[in-house]
Amino acid sequence: MGRKDKGQDSDDTDQPAIATIEGWEDGEPYTRPVTKLDRWELQSADRLTFHFATTEVVLVQDPHSNHLGGYIWLTAIVFCTYLESLTTKRKRHDWIQMDRSKRWVELGSGVGLIGIMLAKLGIEEVVITDIPELVDIMERNVEANELRVRSLSGRRKNDAEHDHAVVVEPLLWNDTEAIAHIQSAGAIDYLVACDCIYSEASAVDLVLTMDALATDQTSVICVSEVRNQAAQEKFMAQAQELFTVEEVAPHAWQDKASKVAFNETLKMYKMYKGAKRRKAPGKR
Repeated sequence: MGRKDKGQDSDDTDQPAIATIEGWEDGEPYTRPVTKLDRWELQSADRLTFHFATTEVVLVQDPHSNHLGGYIWLTAIVFCTYLESLTTKRKRHDWIQMDRSKRWVELGSGVGLIGIMLAKLGIEEVVITDIPELVDIMERNVEANELRVRSLSGRRKNDAEHDHAVVVEPLLWNDTEAIAHIQSAGAIDYLVACDCIYSEASAVDLVLTMDALATDQTSVICVSEVRNQAAQEKFMAQAQELFTVEEVAPHAWQDKASKVAFNETLKMYKMYKGAKRRKAPGKR
């Protein structure tokens, strides 16, 4: 998923559909393909089917949700295509290794796209989290993709068999009890937050939650569209107090995603504790 260059042809008629969306418009139902990343069009749909190179992901959402996580955001789509590229062109030195046995936990999962994509790419231990009000829609989307829903906190009864399962848990950032439930399942290999930097106050709580969950062996991945510069700066200031933070050069990940153009400024940060690790590929 590459940044659209100035002067690049804007004719999308020959572009393959990145999604098929369904909803209501002027009192009439519609179903139509989407060939470019248009936030307003995607967020106005009731149901979306994303067509990735190797799989599809079905999501329902509430276009009128009072919660920012109640509908899709473009950065999650870009990140999913990047993750998919890592499974088709595996390199031993990639700092993100799509090893099936690694444990992934996502903060601010919203409608659940990234966690569902990870499960469909073969990751066996995936935990998605968000505020309690979004747990129902995350569970519905997990099940819509023929995956099982599991719980760590005893919130719901787990099936005896948990193959092809995704753990769904409520988690308010910096909530000690909720964090303990996530920690109870064991050490986290990858902790991911996508499009979670949107206010100065929440940026601090996000970093504190990352700090509570991460160990010296955890790779923290933070991907964000830059909308609120003050929030971005607050996040960085807090993160640099608790982690080593490296920005991954755009060409090192965005060029791997796909050829669908986008105009947004996206940032990816690699964060970790402990002794200094090898730099992320492409970092100058």
